[in-house]
Amino acid sequence: MSALIKFAESYWWLVFIFGGGVAGGVREAISRHHKRRLAILEAKTKLRGASQTPIGPPEPQPVCGCTHHLSFHNPKTFTCAVEGCRCQQYIGPEPLGHVIALPLVNPDTMGADQQG
Repeated sequence: MSALIKFAESYWWLVFIFGGGVAGGVREAISRHHKRRLAILEAKTKLRGASQTPIGPPEPQPVCGCTHHLSFHNPKTFTCAVEGCRCQQYIGPEPLGHVIALPLVNPDTMGADQQG
């Protein structure tokens, strides 16, 4: 053991020569590992994105029997505005209007219960 210590004391400057090579190898290995890890994370993200985006059925559109959209039909005369179409009336699902949610509890009676 003392011979090893004497060698290290005599040739301590060799650390600068061999240490740089070892450090460069370690740095290169860490860089390769980092690039490989990023590639794995990117592949996982793409896979997760593809599996988590369910494609549902298309939203139903108000289409007449003449295959034209409700927007082509005049709401007053119910006739189709497309030239050459013989459709006389739109028969199909009516689009929903605005829905107003009424309060579930009457605030006037609720205040009377709390006071009495």
